[in-house]
Amino acid sequence: LLARGVIVDSQGTALTDSDALRNSGAKEFDAILSDGSRVPVTIVGVASSSPIGMVTVAYATSTAVTSARLADASKVALGQSVIRIGGKGADTVGTGVVAALPGKNSTIEASVASATPGSLLMNMFGEIIGIATTDSLAQGSDYYTVPKIPEQ
Repeated sequence: LLARGVIVDSQGTALTDSDALRNSGAKEFDAILSDGSRVPVTIVGVASSSPIGMVTVAYATSTAVTSARLADASKVALGQSVIRIGGKGADTVGTGVVAALPGKNSTIEASVASATPGSLLMNMFGEIIGIATTDSLAQGSDYYTVPKIPEQ
């Protein structure tokens, strides 16, 4: 497992931990979709200034994929209920609440931990409000980077 990620548009753009992409040294790899199928991935961007990396997942032949929506980070509230999907190898799910709002470092603290880069933090509508990155995990296992598509 390199890292988890999330597809955010119909073209197969996916976001994940940029350090995991950078440190893997891999030029080519596959994504394993929720239906278990393996599809090729192209690295689009791993800017050193962003903890979020961008890849394109070639999933055009799969019918089991729906893109996720990114939440508006300005609408995240203290005490808001959240769901975390993570785990190494097998999916694990946890629930918690937002414990600290994003500050200048663009991280959210939640009362649900993750140790896997690319793990997702979602609101109760299934919108992504955080992604576990090497940067956020350095602050603690309960910190998540606010996702945004990095500028290339």
